[in-house]
Amino acid sequence: MPRVKGSPAKCVKSANASSTTSTWLFLIKGELVGQGGQSLDIVKLRHPASGESAMFLFSQSNETVQELITLSEDKRSWFIDDTVKEDGKLHLSTPFDPLFLVLPYLAKATTTMPLEQLLHDDQFPETTRLLKCAGIKNLPQIADRKGDEELNAYKINEEKLMGWLEKKSERVAEVLKSKNIHVTGGSVSATFVKSSTDAVAPKEAYLKYAHGIVSEYLSEDLSAKLYQHLKLPPEEASAMKRKSVAATEQKDAKKIKLDGENSSGDASKSDAVDLTKSEKQPEKVSAKDKARQKAAQGSKSITSFFKKS
Repeated sequence: MPRVKGSPAKCVKSANASSTTSTWLFLIKGELVGQGGQSLDIVKLRHPASGESAMFLFSQSNETVQELITLSEDKRSWFIDDTVKEDGKLHLSTPFDPLFLVLPYLAKATTTMPLEQLLHDDQFPETTRLLKCAGIKNLPQIADRKGDEELNAYKINEEKLMGWLEKKSERVAEVLKSKNIHVTGGSVSATFVKSSTDAVAPKEAYLKYAHGIVSEYLSEDLSAKLYQHLKLPPEEASAMKRKSVAATEQKDAKKIKLDGENSSGDASKSDAVDLTKSEKQPEKVSAKDKARQKAAQGSKSITSFFKKS
């Protein structure tokens, strides 16, 4: 099932069940809705990996933030009471660590800055909501605080950051292993597939897979640094091997071609097809046919004798 980041700009709750044109289907944890039917805010924030616009859901007090994911399939609709909603997309919210959203701003800052200034983004003004998130108290796990506590100024600490990301990756790897997820097909997959009990992947395979999942929320530079920090096998070796095989195949093909030319003279010219000329060549006319055509010149057709005068 394709997974698409992003979602509608607003969460509209339709009072009329028959009005499905402005209705979206969400899967949201019950405790997020809150007591007394508190509303949830869906806002645009900068995605930590791509820097592009993505949709996130905040609780009314901004204490929690969740990522909105859209699951979409072709030829799917929803039956809502006595109506059919043509758009079969399903939107769901998943818990999200706000430190991932703060990380790009920390990495971009060249000096120690107060957190309020650090999270000021003219293009995404809702970023300041992160200041009220409960998870923001864990910021010292990836950054060093400078100056007075009231100043609330931070600077990124790469050593702390790698340790924090390592713990995230190991935790994901443990979950994958406990659920017996097949991970030998690659570090990132759109669909989790359960593996057989007989084939148990090594710990390194689970960690590599987990690195791919965590890297969905990291820049390419940080992803590469995390890969080295986890001491995973270098991927360049397999890439060089593929290039070597391709070069060998190309060399063998060239050798076969040269051998063919040497054995049959100029084989490339004899076997080549001239695309500038028509494939159908004119048939040769024998001398007998030429004489018959010459004798027929000037003679009348037999049907001409039966025309009305």
